[in-house]
Amino acid sequence: MFDQNKLKECICCLVLTFLFCALAFAQQQGDRQRKTSEQGRNEYGVEQSPDLTQENLGRVAASAIQIRAVLVKDEGLMVELKRRVAKEATDSGQIVEDSNLTDQAIFERLEQDIAFRSVATRLLQRYGYLMPTPNPDSDFAKEKELVLKERARRLVQIESQEDSDSLRPQRNDRDLERSATCDPRRDEDCPQQSPADRRRKTRAPGGMWDVFA
Repeated sequence: MFDQNKLKECICCLVLTFLFCALAFAQQQGDRQRKTSEQGRNEYGVEQSPDLTQENLGRVAASAIQIRAVLVKDEGLMVELKRRVAKEATDSGQIVEDSNLTDQAIFERLEQDIAFRSVATRLLQRYGYLMPTPNPDSDFAKEKELVLKERARRLVQIESQEDSDSLRPQRNDRDLERSATCDPRRDEDCPQQSPADRRRKTRAPGGMWDVFA
């Protein structure tokens, strides 16, 4: 009888433990699904997917006229955009046609292809074009101006120090050359010589070097 009671208690404990673990696992799964659902919603509470986000951002672009104005002014960007066209054809396993790489073909595609216009916009922004300009009267613009001025001041200071360091050895070389040829007793501007230099230049009677000079 005692053994049966013990067995029943063990079975009850096992059942309760199993139920507790199952409830905890279900709660964790629910929390995970809720977080995933919240992350997949936009500010309007509508569910969205990463693919949808990329697709929508891929349609954000400047106008074809704005892009064309930059490309005409900067020929290097036109070449870079043509390189993108060639890479796009390579990724698709195709041979790019020469007719697709002309300036006119690029301009026509900018007019017709919004995705290509978005790629061109991001390319131009990478090189500083079509970027928002801060209001010059705003605190943001003033802080940015102060940062740029401080950076320019430091660059000028560094360049000035480098110029001074580069000129110092040349001045020393000229002084050494002049001290080797001038006589301090006749030339008041002759650089001062060290005792070792004076001993090397002064000779004692009899042709021996005067080490006591």
